[in-house]
Amino acid sequence: MSLNRAEWLKKMTATLLPDGPRSLTLDEIGEAIGTQAVGADLIEALIDHLQSLGAEVRGGADQDLTELLRHVLTVARELRAEGQAPSPQNISERSGISARAVKVALLYARVLNG
Repeated sequence: MSLNRAEWLKKMTATLLPDGPRSLTLDEIGEAIGTQAVGADLIEALIDHLQSLGAEVRGGADQDLTELLRHVLTVARELRAEGQAPSPQNISERSGISARAVKVALLYARVLNG
C-alpha cells in the first residue's frame, strides 16, 4: 500500500460513502478493498471509521458467511501453529479461497465482534 493509513482511510471512505453515510454490506467493502494488500487491523480501522461517520455495516446475503469464517479461522490457526503469518494472502493460498472472500470473512468476524 503506497498511501499512509489516514490517506487510505480517506480514499476508501470517498469510494464507499461518496454521498454520505448509508448502509453497507461486507461484500461492498470487500469489493472496494479488492486485491489491495491490507491486514485485519486496517480492515477493522476502516469499519470503525465508517461506523463513526454513521454508516451501518452488515453481512452480505449471498454467501454462508458463518461457514466461510469457520474455514478461514481454521486455516489461520494452522498457519499460526506453523509459525507463519495468517495474512489474507497466506490464508487464500493455503485454503484455495479467493483473497477477496478471505477479506469478507475477516470483515464478518469484525461485525460479529461488534
